[in-house]
Amino acid sequence: MKKRLLVAFLLLLPIAALEAGEHKALELSTIQIIPIQDSSNNREYELFIKLPEKYEESDTNKHPVIYYTDALWAVEILSATTEYALEDAILVGISWQKDMPADENEWSSRYRDFKPALPSDNKDKKTYKGEAHQYLAFIRNDVIQYIESNYRANPDNRTYFGYSFGGLFGVYVLMSQPDTFQNYIIGSPSRLIDTYMDSRLESEPNKPLMELPKQTNVFIAYGALEKELGAAVEKFVGELKNQKLANLTLEPAVIESANHTTAFPKSSVRSIYWLADKLKH
Repeated sequence: MKKRLLVAFLLLLPIAALEAGEHKALELSTIQIIPIQDSSNNREYELFIKLPEKYEESDTNKHPVIYYTDALWAVEILSATTEYALEDAILVGISWQKDMPADENEWSSRYRDFKPALPSDNKDKKTYKGEAHQYLAFIRNDVIQYIESNYRANPDNRTYFGYSFGGLFGVYVLMSQPDTFQNYIIGSPSRLIDTYMDSRLESEPNKPLMELPKQTNVFIAYGALEKELGAAVEKFVGELKNQKLANLTLEPAVIESANHTTAFPKSSVRSIYWLADKLKH
C-alpha cells in the first residue's frame, strides 16, 4: 500500500510543479552563445562555444577545435560524447541564420548555406540556390578567425562535423578548399553529393577531385537502410579511392540497421571516437 501511495505521489509531482509555475528550461551552463555576423553580407548567426573543463589550467596549451553545423540539433550529442572521448577539444557549433524572414522556418538557411551551386539552380525556382561558397567564406574569414583570435585554438588541428545537408557541405569544403580543416566527419551527406561530384568531373575532367597539400583524414558514413544515398556515397568513396590521392586517409562506414534518422546518433558517437584515435597519433 505504501509503495502504491509513493508511486502516485511521484507521478503527481511534475503536474504540481507545472501548476505552481516552478518548471524552467534546461540550460547548458558550459556552453557560451556568441553572436557573429557574416562580414560579406551582414547575415546574423550564433556560435555555440564549449571550452574543455581544464581550459583555464594552462595559459599556453593549444586545443583541437571541432566546428559543426546545425548547432541546435547536434550540440547535446557532441557535448556529451566529447566529454568522454575528447575532453581536450573546443566545440564550436554554428547556428542557422538568425535574421531570416518571419515566414521562413528557423532552419531554412541550411538549404541555401550548405548547398553547392549546381547547374539545376537556374532551372528549378522552387529550391534554394546553392551559396555554399559564401557560407564557406564566412566560416574561414569570420568564424575561424574569431575562434583563433579569442581562444587558444590550434590552427593545425581543426575538424569539421556535418550531417545530412551539413554532410553535403563538408563534401563541398573537402573538394573546394580542403585546407580549411585537417579532419572531416561527414554523415549521410544528402543524395546531392552525386550531382555535385558529377558536375565537378564534367567541368574539370582532367583535374583530381581535390588537391591535398597536407595530411587530411575523412570519416564518411551512412545508414544501411539509406539505399539511394548509400549508392551515392559509395560512388564518391570509389572515385576517391580510384584517384589515389596523396595525403588522404579515408574511413568509410555503414551504420547497421539505421535509416537517415537513426544513423545520426550512431555515426556521431562512432566518428568522435574515430577522431579521438586520430588525434592521439
